[in-house]
Amino acid sequence: MACRALTLTTIMKKHYTIPFFIPHEGCPHKCVFCDQNKITGQDQILPKKIPEKIEKYLTTFPVSDAYVEVGFFGGTFTGLSIGKQRSFLLPVQKYIKRAQVSGIRLSTRPDFIDETKLKFLKAHNVKCIELGVQSMSDKVLSRAKRGYASKDVEKACRMIINNGFLLGFQMMLGLPGSAMQDEYFTARKAKELGASQVRIYPTLVMKDTVLADEWREGKYTPLSEKEAISRSVKLLLYFSGKDIKVIRCGLHPSEGLLNGNSFLTGPFHPAFRMKVESRIFGMMLDSLLENKREDIRQISFNPQDEAALIGYRRENLKRMEKLTGSKQNFFTPDAKVPRRTLKISPPLQSLKKQAKDVQ
Repeated sequence: MACRALTLTTIMKKHYTIPFFIPHEGCPHKCVFCDQNKITGQDQILPKKIPEKIEKYLTTFPVSDAYVEVGFFGGTFTGLSIGKQRSFLLPVQKYIKRAQVSGIRLSTRPDFIDETKLKFLKAHNVKCIELGVQSMSDKVLSRAKRGYASKDVEKACRMIINNGFLLGFQMMLGLPGSAMQDEYFTARKAKELGASQVRIYPTLVMKDTVLADEWREGKYTPLSEKEAISRSVKLLLYFSGKDIKVIRCGLHPSEGLLNGNSFLTGPFHPAFRMKVESRIFGMMLDSLLENKREDIRQISFNPQDEAALIGYRRENLKRMEKLTGSKQNFFTPDAKVPRRTLKISPPLQSLKKQAKDVQ
């Protein structure tokens, strides 16, 4: 019997990142949302401890069919002194020479990129540079006190691409003055400027930030969780259609966020991405059931997608029961089905319509 696969994203080699959080130094700006130590929620690493952590992580990864990298996050890496940058990069080099680690990624600001810095990073096996872009709207950047303009982002991106690095884009949703059209514009600029991967972070209000004061004074209202999910769905569909990998959606559930010691308000959920992908699976099911619900016999899925397919609080399962008028279990796990894909028998309408709606 013929089947059609509805693919949300492409299959990639299993990717592992060994994360290190660097000191929050070298950045002269205090953005309205920023309290970096609380956002990372991690003990900052000392260079001498890097080998110990790498070796510990390597014991947990499969020996084949994996791409392993070391990532330096939590600060403005290229804002550190060259000596301090080197102290972090050098301990990784022996693992790269042994082919145990494929390369290094790091995060930094667009205004801390120049040819000299890129040459130094290239010589130390940095493969991917993630820019904390946040927005490509100049009015939003100004309102957030980022300290640079969109033209600076474009210049940094061109240099990164021209020097042979992979470009990562970090963007935020719901910044002061930012509407969905600003965020969609940022997404389109990410594609235009050559980003191969993206992180999407809904703005949260943290203690001891300018944004916290604005929220208390009624000058800023964060996105509701429903709106943050809606915007994220549109962006995930857009990036999927452009073959851009979304490597994170939602802030990492660090200790400060989970225990409430630093988090005040905003669309935080420890399973935010699962809720977003659950909504996308719901859209897929709606699309499939729209005209031919009586023809459904079987919907196969990858077992790793079960939580998102069933949905948060079983919302997609309930949707199926409501739309079909049946409690029959149409879902069949099948490890041969690609991730984020539904395989339908018989062939039904694909998700392409939804993807086109956000182009």
